[in-house]
Amino acid sequence: MFGFSPSSSPSSSFRYNVCNRRQLIIATGIATTLLFPASPSLARAPGSKDIVASIQQIQDAADSLRHLVNDDKWSQYTVIDTEGRAGSTDGARRILGGIAPMAGSAAINAAKNTPLYRIDVAFVTVRKAILEDNADEKWTAAMDLDRFEELADRIIYNTQKADGNFYSVLFAQKGTKMINDIFIETKTLVKQAIMDFDEMIKLLENASAPGFQL
Repeated sequence: MFGFSPSSSPSSSFRYNVCNRRQLIIATGIATTLLFPASPSLARAPGSKDIVASIQQIQDAADSLRHLVNDDKWSQYTVIDTEGRAGSTDGARRILGGIAPMAGSAAINAAKNTPLYRIDVAFVTVRKAILEDNADEKWTAAMDLDRFEELADRIIYNTQKADGNFYSVLFAQKGTKMINDIFIETKTLVKQAIMDFDEMIKLLENASAPGFQL
């Protein structure tokens, strides 16, 4: 994913200087091209930077997190055996987009079926549309870009940190309490990401963004 390693903090993410929109649009395009070549899946389909698909991906990603934090599903991914070892967390990591093939038809399916996979590209696509401020796209003028970026940065950080936690418990050496504490922290991260997604979706709804689904 774009922007963070699981151990980084939201303050380490890049910020855009809205005073120079043209340079920012160019920089965003270059960064996206370098980090995400044309062959892997972008915004639900290979190479796609479609604004409607990106906004739908944001909505679907929020639903995926709500599904993950559901009590039955959460308990399935947070098993600790009698010897103080964590069970498989691959299912949770797939939902978070942390386990996905990088190329080929499998990558296409991952992008279409796992909304959190490369959610950062959806954020970049929306951000670029706002910065371009096309006169025909009146919804962009109604968007609070600064708040959108804050929410995007925090969502990326929290989902990556949650994915990192689900990975790290497999190697935890201090038994049940340590693993349980990690799972508790992880659930907090996921719940915060859900709240941030909900606020972001409200921004898009209020702005009458294209492709928004009630």
